[in-house]
Amino acid sequence: MNRVFSTESGDICISITRKRIKNLYLRVVPPDGRVCVNAPLNISDAEIERFVSSRADWIVKQREKMAAIAPRVYETGATIPYFGKRLDLVVLPHAGRMKITREGRTLTLRIKPDADMDARKRAVDGWYRMELAEAAGAMLPACERAVGKQAGELRIRDMKTRWGTCNTTTATITINLRLAEKPAECLRYVLTHELCHLYEPGHNERFWKRMDRYYPDWKRVRKFLRTHSEQ
Repeated sequence: MNRVFSTESGDICISITRKRIKNLYLRVVPPDGRVCVNAPLNISDAEIERFVSSRADWIVKQREKMAAIAPRVYETGATIPYFGKRLDLVVLPHAGRMKITREGRTLTLRIKPDADMDARKRAVDGWYRMELAEAAGAMLPACERAVGKQAGELRIRDMKTRWGTCNTTTATITINLRLAEKPAECLRYVLTHELCHLYEPGHNERFWKRMDRYYPDWKRVRKFLRTHSEQ
């Protein structure tokens, strides 16, 4: 049985197996970080949810360790991050043009049978780019109203060391493609952060006071990005 639990670290999809045992056991299974729980027959769903929530940070850390050890696998049965959740990936051989569709928590990639992992990754990254562009485009006007500044252009790049940048001359804001993998609040934090640079180019005291005003919870989200980064 599969269940989805909401935790402070995001939604976690759990595979639950009930057995004739006394205690709860939780495993994070490599290489893709699937979470499996073995539970006693008479335990309630609420007790399982509390148990999973208490282990949420540990689950995230285990997944990050696995991601650092092995490259992400793009094949049926793997899971990929999507705005703080996990999607089950299904890869189907397809002679025509590559196509990706999402239905609920399932992402289906139709791609040529001989497509290697790099080709599959490029396909998924292309889908990430479209999803992030749509999410950022929908979120940006509210961030602009809150900050009182407007972006001249919004760009997306796969960056290794930054979540966002701002060209204060052109007001061009560039955000990291990997924000499509993180909870939506991380996108809001980065957009607000970069818009604040249109007032203050550097990270001085005036800059952080603006962040306090426009996004009071920014410290928690920044800590999340620093401790849950797979870069």
